[in-house]
Amino acid sequence: MGAVGDDDLGAPLRVSLRSEGVLTDGVATIVGASSGRAYVVVDESGAKQIHTLFGANESLAPYHIRLPSARRSLSASAATMIMDVPLRAAVEAAMASKEAGARVFYSPGVRIGSGGPLLQKAIGLADHLVLDRIELSRLTSDPNPRSGLLRLRRQHPRLVVVVTLGSSGCLVDSGRGVCSVPSFKLEALGLHAVNSTGSGDAFLAAYACYSLSGAPPERAAAWGNLAGALKAAASATRASPTREALESAMETFEGIRRRPRGSPSRRVSSRSRPRS
Repeated sequence: MGAVGDDDLGAPLRVSLRSEGVLTDGVATIVGASSGRAYVVVDESGAKQIHTLFGANESLAPYHIRLPSARRSLSASAATMIMDVPLRAAVEAAMASKEAGARVFYSPGVRIGSGGPLLQKAIGLADHLVLDRIELSRLTSDPNPRSGLLRLRRQHPRLVVVVTLGSSGCLVDSGRGVCSVPSFKLEALGLHAVNSTGSGDAFLAAYACYSLSGAPPERAAAWGNLAGALKAAASATRASPTREALESAMETFEGIRRRPRGSPSRRVSSRSRPRS
């Protein structure tokens, strides 16, 4: 669900989404608006800077969430992932999802800067909140991720919070204390980071999917870390790892961690090795 403009980019965006298996019934067309886009700069280490033009997405409103096509999508879903949308639309989507008995995964992204009661309401409706280090610091006014997590826990005691730390893995607070989930070293698979664009999105997708499959938050976050790492090894921006590639890589990493020091490595077959 989202919005495109009635410009020359709107229709191709819908076609592109449908070709990837995305249902577009909940995508609104905003008359007179430009479709959103992002301009990405990637340096030699694979780190990125993203300059975003939200365009039509800035006009996404509760009205669009209440449309029958959007409501049908929400009522048929086991979970809703809310990312970057304006806060009023985020609150409306979260409320509709809760009414339908779905789990809500919320990643406010740039909306952290908006703050205020609407942001707190959206967070309060979520089951899982996923932030990066900077977003957590802005939300809690605490530069330390661990103490920032504890502050957030006091405000929202039932919330599962995940803070991504890039190459340092992530922190998870599911109510049993703050747990550090380590990252995965791509070198073990003969890979290296070339483009981190979309790694956060890949993390979110894997974290949500494995959570819905019954994995506890710490384990789901490990899958998210691996998905983000594998995404960074791909030069293409839209190139999240498949489930087969993800689970093959996890099997390899866990074999490496269990293997006694000095024992030979288990080779990853070319059939299942993620490609850069």
